[in-house]
Amino acid sequence: MSFSEASFTGTLRTIAVLVILWWVLRLILRSNAKGPVGPQPPQRPKGDVRIEPAQGNARGGANDPDIIDADFEEIK
Repeated sequence: MSFSEASFTGTLRTIAVLVILWWVLRLILRSNAKGPVGPQPPQRPKGDVRIEPAQGNARGGANDPDIIDADFEEIK
């Protein structure tokens, strides 16, 4: 067996191992990503806007007046 054959075989083996690991990891992550478990909040109808009070924040307390948290949709 020459040097080029050993390198070529090792390269193919390394690529095969990486592909198999990627495939197994993808299967594991897909099986774990079935969605959140537990009760889901009801979906809001399109266009429904609500202003909800803040329930605490890691940066401050529940009475922090500087809390700015908004979900928005750009209208063109």
